[in-house]
Amino acid sequence: MEFSQWKERYSLSLDEQQEQAVQAVDGPVLLLAVPGSGKTTVLVSRVGYLCLARGIPPEQILTMTYTVAAARDMRTRFTALFGEQAAQRLEFRTINGVCSQIIRTYERRLGRTAFTLLEDAGQRGALLGELYRAQTGEFAAESTVKALMTAVTYAKNQMLTGEELAQVQVEGVEFSKIFRDYEQALRQSRRMDYDDQMVYALRILRQHPRILEEFQGRFRYFCVDEAQDTSRIQHRIIRMLAGQSQNLFLVGDEDQSIYGFRAADPSALVRFPEDWPGARVLRLEQNYRSTREIVAAADRFIQKNTSRLPKHMRAVRGSGPAPEEISVYDRQRQYRWLAKLAKSCDRETAVLYRDNDSALPLIDLLERAGTPYRCRQVESAFFTSRVVRDVTDVIRFALDPWDGERFLRLYYKLGAGISRSLAQEAADRADRERETILAYIGRQPGASPWTRRQCAALSTHLSNLLQERGDRAVYRIVHFMGYGAYLEEHGMDGSRADILEAIGANQPTPLALLERLEELEQVVRAGAHGGEEVPFLLSTIHSSKGLEYGRVILMDVADGIFPKTVPEGPEPEQAELDAYEEERRLFYVGMTRAKNELSIVRFRKEGLSSLFAEELFPTPREPRPNPAKRPLPMEMGPDRDALAAMGEALVPGVRVRHRTFGPGVLCARNGDIATVSFDSGADKRLSLSTALRTGQLRREE
Repeated sequence: MEFSQWKERYSLSLDEQQEQAVQAVDGPVLLLAVPGSGKTTVLVSRVGYLCLARGIPPEQILTMTYTVAAARDMRTRFTALFGEQAAQRLEFRTINGVCSQIIRTYERRLGRTAFTLLEDAGQRGALLGELYRAQTGEFAAESTVKALMTAVTYAKNQMLTGEELAQVQVEGVEFSKIFRDYEQALRQSRRMDYDDQMVYALRILRQHPRILEEFQGRFRYFCVDEAQDTSRIQHRIIRMLAGQSQNLFLVGDEDQSIYGFRAADPSALVRFPEDWPGARVLRLEQNYRSTREIVAAADRFIQKNTSRLPKHMRAVRGSGPAPEEISVYDRQRQYRWLAKLAKSCDRETAVLYRDNDSALPLIDLLERAGTPYRCRQVESAFFTSRVVRDVTDVIRFALDPWDGERFLRLYYKLGAGISRSLAQEAADRADRERETILAYIGRQPGASPWTRRQCAALSTHLSNLLQERGDRAVYRIVHFMGYGAYLEEHGMDGSRADILEAIGANQPTPLALLERLEELEQVVRAGAHGGEEVPFLLSTIHSSKGLEYGRVILMDVADGIFPKTVPEGPEPEQAELDAYEEERRLFYVGMTRAKNELSIVRFRKEGLSSLFAEELFPTPREPRPNPAKRPLPMEMGPDRDALAAMGEALVPGVRVRHRTFGPGVLCARNGDIATVSFDSGADKRLSLSTALRTGQLRREE
């Protein structure tokens, strides 16, 4: 059947690039698909074209997806377009599912029994927790177990061995030893985890050519969706399966590869023309999702990455508002601004962030106000993380300075130079009727004069912090009691202490902060709030990949937060550059979730600058003063030229003065309408042309 006839028969509407991709049947093909370009439609249409126009038996086509849900969705979409009969004969599977088939075939052909799949994530976590305790002597927090599980997945997907394995870091443990012990425990119990399915499937294909030939004979056409999320071992398996027929159709976008922590390997797309001689590289560059302004800004932004194939995203839709800068002083003001917005939110608005932790202070405010909201997949690892546990332990020790068990978890983290033997002695002997643990140490002749002074200072800090507001108590612990130095010395991430501070700002005492943390943990564990009709949504960018929203607000945009890492020095290491480029890709994915409106929250406080925000909203250079021209007094109405010049100078971030509301900062601007945050605490939306023409507003020099 001719392509035009086939397209008309199934009422398909495709653009020129999409048609070219659908008709790419033979040989290796890489299809680079920008956000919102209809890649799933193309992939499903191409499968339909293969079997319904080109006469290829559906049983010879294998389509591999990243998740089970994606495979199910693709089958549903194929059925809707082309009918149930062909759909029943097609294979839509995850790569793990294909590996499971390879293992089952191995069992049948060789009469052997493979290891049992360890499907229960709880059992897997328990095993890693036991290994952690054997190495450290401590019980593993939930966050530590999750970090270990992620690291195991990364190591197996990256096929790491020896020195490479030793480079994987998990806070507080020697990961390479835990990994080896974990592998040995699985083998001894004749079990394998999900990632082992790929390890064993690749081994089978390499060691048993007849099984490889069986799969190569069964499938002649291979389609892979979300190829940018595919790992090194998955690419090896795909290469072996498609090696004979060479009919590989890889669909992805290295600009949207954001799962490096799970071993996603976007470089495989960049290397595709080298790895597959004679390969064609096609592109879907038309974005059907977002307005022209959003598409242009996102495309300019991602062009700065270097590890990518050349392409440009172009908008199909018309114009809309330009991306907007929301200027606030600091993170606390950000949370308040967003909470206020949520109260009056009347259209679909997604607040996106890099890490789940970012949402917690905002959730706290929303819950307090009873504001409805929806939330996608907030994990509770924050509450059991080491930093949160340490800070809350200090507060609890302040409440009970005779708690020996808690003291033994803390003493070496507060920089008082207390030896292990003296700490143990004090924990055992301190008399609740007479003196606290720190007081006991302070009078021991075996303690150095410096240690005795430090113990006295810590005692004073512990007493004082109980009288402070929650955030100030956290700040005291981190910055004045030695804990921040401990984090820095051990290369630990202290960002969760910042989140604790933000939550503590609404708590009158540290004890109230402890109680609120318990309440928030229950809120988070309970899951999403509000129904689909609630327009205000919170989500990580990772959880929103593949989705779209009318209005998107990217929050916490500051160097060290988002992006998490920024290359340092004139010649940063390649690993730093790779990590930074993934941060840029994550930001790009966040930008391209927006259909109609995109806002970026930017901070004015020193130390919270943002390279990303500066790229999108460059800080204007101050105009040189003209001594010959006197400034217009507020009482005078400016002429048209002066009005235009004054209006151009009023950009987000500048200081202004209003005759009625006083001084403030212009936070955001959309055309003639500006939002000004006045020093009095009021936020006002003003027509700039009117305010300038009537002399109500001027810029402060």
